[in-house]
Amino acid sequence: MVTDLFGSLLQELAHSLEIDELHPDRNNSCLFTLKSGQKLQLELDRSTQFLIIGADLGVVPPGKYRENLFREALKANDLTPPLHGILAFSQKSDSMILFEKISIRDLTGEKIAGEITPFAEKATLWSEAIKNGTIPPVNPVYTSTSRSGMFGLRP
Repeated sequence: MVTDLFGSLLQELAHSLEIDELHPDRNNSCLFTLKSGQKLQLELDRSTQFLIIGADLGVVPPGKYRENLFREALKANDLTPPLHGILAFSQKSDSMILFEKISIRDLTGEKIAGEITPFAEKATLWSEAIKNGTIPPVNPVYTSTSRSGMFGLRP
């Protein structure tokens, strides 16, 4: 059963992260806080083919700051993989979110833990920036508009 798979992945993840036990809630998701203080939510998608890792980065007030933040988020989403999460905006909560989908095929708690570390670092960077009203740095050298191919040639 899917719940059993999700539950066992959560147990393996808790062991890998050396944190208290993790269990699915009544909605079959799991919200937990890392030692860094970053809150993450895990759940299976509706098809049960992917694990979704999510983080709420904070409310983004309307105005010029929001426009500038969105522009940088689009640049960040266009970086060369691995991205360690896609930045998105929830109109329902006026919040920026970060999420990642990982195929559950051959997935283990150790593999999830390996993804969570850089994901949480990115979430912390963006949530701190939003809290402080600043724009996190995005390295434009790696955006698709400046990527070059073999021998420095542009595609």
